[in-house]
Order: sequence, then C-alpha cells, then structure tokens
Amino acid sequence: MVYGVHTSVSATPGLANLSSDPELSTARGLWATALPRLRGELGSDAFRAWIEPLRLIAIDGASVTFGAPNGYAVARLTTDYLHRLQARWSSLDPAGRRVRLVVADTDILAQEEPPCENELELVRELAGTEVAPDPVELSGSAKTFANYEVGEANRVAVAIARGLAEGPGTGDLVFFHGLHGVGKTHLLEAITARLRETAPKKRVLLLTAQRFLNEFQSALRDRETGPFKAALRGADVLLIDDLQLICGKSATQDEFFQTLDDLISRGRTVVCTADVAIDGLQGLNSRMRCVLQGGFTAKINEPDFELRRAIAKRKTSELNARRGGFVLPDEAIDLIAARITGTGRAVEGAIKQVFAASALIGREASMEVVVEALSGNWSPPEKSVPVETIKRRVAAFYDMTLEDLVSQRRHRAVARPRQVAMYFCKRLTRRSFPDIGQRFGGRDHTTVMHAVKRIEELAAQDVTFAAELQEIGRKITE
Repeated sequence: MVYGVHTSVSATPGLANLSSDPELSTARGLWATALPRLRGELGSDAFRAWIEPLRLIAIDGASVTFGAPNGYAVARLTTDYLHRLQARWSSLDPAGRRVRLVVADTDILAQEEPPCENELELVRELAGTEVAPDPVELSGSAKTFANYEVGEANRVAVAIARGLAEGPGTGDLVFFHGLHGVGKTHLLEAITARLRETAPKKRVLLLTAQRFLNEFQSALRDRETGPFKAALRGADVLLIDDLQLICGKSATQDEFFQTLDDLISRGRTVVCTADVAIDGLQGLNSRMRCVLQGGFTAKINEPDFELRRAIAKRKTSELNARRGGFVLPDEAIDLIAARITGTGRAVEGAIKQVFAASALIGREASMEVVVEALSGNWSPPEKSVPVETIKRRVAAFYDMTLEDLVSQRRHRAVARPRQVAMYFCKRLTRRSFPDIGQRFGGRDHTTVMHAVKRIEELAAQDVTFAAELQEIGRKITE
C-alpha cells in the first residue's frame, strides 16, 4: 500500500503556503466547486469520512497539495479515491495540476475554513459555469431509520440501534446477528446516518470485517501499523459488519480485540454484526467471545407476513419514485408477502422482478403480470422429505405432540394441523393418499384428499394462512 508523504506539513519547501499565495481564491474556489460533485460521485458517507476532512495546503505550477489527518487516511485516499480526486480537479483546473496527498499538522487542518461564498462566485466567473448543487438522492438510496421497516422480527435490534444513535453515548458494545438479507448492514448505516445528524463532531467509522482484515494485512506488510491503529482507535463509534469474516484469523482477531478493548475502556461505542450468534462463531477466540458476551446482543429474525408486506410496499414506493406509474394493487402486495418467504432481501428482489417485467417495458403491473414475473419463485419444492419429519415439524410448529397429531380427536386445534401435515405429505413425498392415511392413524384416503383440498382452498382465500403455510414448508425443508 502506498502511503504517499508521511511527514507532517506546516510549510512545505517549494510550495506556496495558502495563507499568502495570490492564487488562493482561485484554488479554494476550484475545490469548492469540486466538493459537491465529489459528494454526488462517492455518496454522503464516503465523502464525509474521507473527503470532507481534507484541507488545501499548498499550490504551485505543477501540483496542488491536500492535507489529511494521518497516514492511514492518506493510504485509504490513495488506494480508493485519489483517481476520483485527480479526475475532478483536472476537469476544473486549466493548469492541469497533479493532486498530492500528505499528512498535515492538526493545527493547520483546524485553521483552514470551508470556502466562502465570494470565492464560489469567483469560480463561476472564471469557469463560466454554475457550481452544481448537492445531488438529490433517490428515495431509498440512503439507508436510514426512516426507510427501515420495523416488525416483531427486528423490533429489539432497532430499539437498541436508535438508542446508540440518539442517546448520550456511554461506551456500549453491541452485537447484532441474523441471516444474510435480514437488514444488519442497513441498521449499521442507519446508525451512522443518524449520528451524522445528532452528533456531527463524533468520528464514526463503519467498516466491513473484510475491509478491516485487508487494511490490517496491508499495514503489516508495509510496516505501517501505527497509523492504522491510530485511525481506528481515534473513532468515537466503530461499526464492524460481518465479524465472522475475521474469525480464525489469529493476528487480525488479536488486533481487533486490542482495538475493541481500547475503545470500550475509554467510553467509546463498538457495534458488530455477524451471520450467527456469538456461540456459533467458529474460530472466535475465548477472549473475544468473553468480551462480546458482555455486551448487548440482539437477533434480527426473518420477517413475518406483516413485515414482508411493509417491505414490499416500501420497495414499490421507492421504485415508483424512480419511474412513475409503478403501482401494485394491494392484492398483489399481499400475494408477494404471502408467497415470498425468507429474508427482506428476497421480498425486495421479488418487487424488482415485477418492476422489470412491467414499468421498465411500459406494462401495467397487473395481477397477471405479477404472477407471470414471479412464477419461478414459488414453484413447489422438489425435495422429498420423510413423512415422519413432516409430522414432527408440523407438530412442533403448532406446539402439540405427535400423538395428538395422529389421534382421533376432531377438535379444530388438532384437526387443522393434521390437515396441514397431510397436505405437506402429499406435496413433498411420493406417497399415495391411502399410504398417507395409514400413517395418520389408519385414516381413509378420502380423508387425506379432503385435507389437501381444504388447505389449498384456505391458502387461496387467506393470505395470513398462506404465509403461515410457507413458513411451515420452509421449516420442513430446511
């Protein structure tokens, strides 16, 4: 990894200091023009984390120099953003100066102020163009609490996250876990976005565990672990996504432990996510496990029918904002929520399929179009499951015994689960109606036929029951 110039800069030899250079107004005006455009290209979070702290330190005929807070920031900027900075500067600067990045003293960074309005006006005159306004983000493109749907599956996790983002900040350790697609990353980004509003002076750092791993290994290779540690441990709030990716990586895990321990001991906040609970993290060392178990833990479950319905409506609204006229009837929303189970991401994917099959080619999103677009998403599974497995899992779902399930009792609380089990036996096995009947207390084949027909009718009439049926089917085949 190339870190550029690491010496702290106060007045670099050969470069004109901006406090007295006659080109000050022009240079600062060009930078003022570039900033909103860079925000639009990189997104608000990346812009605030890496571009906003930069200060224009010096300029000469060949180069323009920007100061960053530390060597880690220079490294990250050089790797990920220097080409964007250079391209944007070159598009505005007639002299075609080269962009340089250096580490600047804190006092110099503090002295530099954002460009003033008269400098923006000067750039308009020089360039003959207007400064582009901040881009308007499409609805749903930014992940915030406002577009995070809340239900029973995630209510506790959201409450904890809001407390972190809006509370006084007391140095908490929080661990969220759940399957891919249930909204863990969205929640971290929502915390970050909210903290930018409620505590703009706080340093908030959001990284994936893979990024942490890559940066740490690069710092080790280049013998630059000092700036890496300083950047991480200087955070007021550190958020690490997909923690499972560093489990089993001894050196990286040890470094993360030291970072976590340092931050918590100084009253900072650390938030982690993973696909599984703490006890299920393979390769997690005992020290890390012990520390994580001492924090707040919340599971984000797969959404139920109501939450899937809310997600479907939200995604439909967001896509309609991009291309007007994309409207789904309530019955289509209900059908999707009932038949598309699993994570919220699966529901979003289904809505996008319908969008592609309708709005993008100028068709109305009728029920016929919805069913056609998603026909492959709810085909009956081909997997064959043992009858005993079906009986056991249906009984567990309805919190009843196997004996009750196959008994002669006809009370609805027993009869309906029995019909459900028969329905799945016919759907997921090659057993005949008489064979299935024999396995449910010696019942006649007509009883099984009636059960299957009745369950199909109920699923077609009642979307809540259809959703329940999908959930049972998932548990049987998982």
